[in-house]
Amino acid sequence: MMSLSYEPCKKKARRDVQSKYNRRKNKVEVSVEEKIYAKPPKKHTPKFRLKSAGHIASLETPLNERIPILLTDIQHLLLHSLLGNLNITQSPRWYTIDKCNHVCQTTCLIIEGISINQLEEHKEKLININTIFENFVEILTPSVYNGSLVKELALVPLSETEKECIIQKYGSLNLALEVRKDLMVMMRAVFPIDEDIEDKIVQIECEDKFPRTQLLLSAWQLIEENYPVPLKGKLKNIYSDYVFSKEEYKAVTADSPMFGLDCEMCITNVGSELTRISVVDEKYKLVYESLVKPYNNITDYLTRYSGISESSLENVTKRLEDVQKDLRELLPPDAILVGQSLNSDLHALKMFHPYVIDTSLIYNFTGERTRKSKLKILVKEFLNMDIQTNKNGHCSIEDSIAALKLVQLKLSKFIEFGDAVHTNRQSYKENVVRLSTKSDYALSIFNHIIEQKKTSLVVGCDDITGDYHTYLTQAKDSMSTQLKKSKPKKVKLSTVDTVTDVITTVTEAANDYNLIMAHLKQNSTLQSCDATNIDEWVKNIWSSLKDSALFVVVFSGTTAENGVAMIRVKNL
Repeated sequence: MMSLSYEPCKKKARRDVQSKYNRRKNKVEVSVEEKIYAKPPKKHTPKFRLKSAGHIASLETPLNERIPILLTDIQHLLLHSLLGNLNITQSPRWYTIDKCNHVCQTTCLIIEGISINQLEEHKEKLININTIFENFVEILTPSVYNGSLVKELALVPLSETEKECIIQKYGSLNLALEVRKDLMVMMRAVFPIDEDIEDKIVQIECEDKFPRTQLLLSAWQLIEENYPVPLKGKLKNIYSDYVFSKEEYKAVTADSPMFGLDCEMCITNVGSELTRISVVDEKYKLVYESLVKPYNNITDYLTRYSGISESSLENVTKRLEDVQKDLRELLPPDAILVGQSLNSDLHALKMFHPYVIDTSLIYNFTGERTRKSKLKILVKEFLNMDIQTNKNGHCSIEDSIAALKLVQLKLSKFIEFGDAVHTNRQSYKENVVRLSTKSDYALSIFNHIIEQKKTSLVVGCDDITGDYHTYLTQAKDSMSTQLKKSKPKKVKLSTVDTVTDVITTVTEAANDYNLIMAHLKQNSTLQSCDATNIDEWVKNIWSSLKDSALFVVVFSGTTAENGVAMIRVKNL
């Protein structure tokens, strides 16, 4: 037995020796061309690429067709670069990082007060920036709406020791981000929400087991799900005749009222148009109902779906603008609209509304967010009710009540109820167990890097670092309350005297921290000399980075103009 097991090894060894001898013997016969074109060893090099949503936001896209990304998107990119692909339930909506787990370090330079137009104006002075970066995307930043840029980047309240309970509760990291992030931050970017009304944590007086605000679509989800959103560029042109559901909104809370809404549509010579609308309150009382007559010629009444026929609209005089006026008067400023795929209804109404709960998104059978179940199936499965049984068409009152009941049922249970995207999380837990011993794993951006071999540095002048202090202090406080087997790694805030000191600190520390965030302010109008200096700063930081490091530069915009983000992974 032993001779049989060792014999192949001996033969293989002799072949290896003979092979080496032949290679040495024939070395002179290897041509120069073969040496030149020999394939180099395979390298695990990460690469950043834009997806469709990223290309639409790219500066290469004409202004009137461009849709900017959100600061939340940049936050997710930074987090993804540190976390790798673990617990990413869905691929990022606007970019791809090939071999993301091989990103060795992340550096982000933020300069407040520089807009996209100023970038274009001083383009000839930004030689290094134009050489280094291939991807420039327009970004809707808090400068446009007087929000806090620091808050939006820092508000990721996740720690390493929280990872197990977060994954169990929400299913994944990015779902937790969407649930726990301050909803008003990005909503104020695109909707006229009264800034004087602070977000408050209120006692839920209803029977909800968790705040209904956790079911609301975020700003980027509204865009992703094709809801009408009042952004500039391409969307502004498309929605030029849309109106807001209120002149001004109030911050939504756990006590904000919900209204079930459903519309029926017909086909005219210009497309889909509204023919009926129904609105019910939380007690299923019909608070608004009307037939609507389109201005354009109807080519298909869709009677088999809507129940609307030519005779139904014969004596109807109410028009779309009348319905819009009625809804603006009816709905309170913090109303939450509930319905199945409400994007279609809001498009039919030609109205913008910030607070939406979509039953096609909060309930899911498949585990894939893009595969949605019909309202009839959801109602039968979870409410044990039959709807849409009338052969003469759907009833918008019945559908609006059904959607409202589905949301109320979920609120009476728990956030994962009825959602396979949330409940199918065993694989995530297994991934955590499998990778928890790896030293290159972390869950937070810069204020909760605990217990793992991850470090972060935030550097800026005194006018910036004070804003970060609160979040970093909270992180350190959370460390002191937790039992740890080893000393936590550094989460450092560095305040320096000058802009030059900021750049020097970053270049000298580039290889010492997993994440470096450098934050500067441009307090005056950008001049040519300023542009030249900024270009040199970017060059110096880029030169200090290691191969496979991710570099992100954000010009945060002004109160009147959007900003721009530049992204690249360094590959030598």
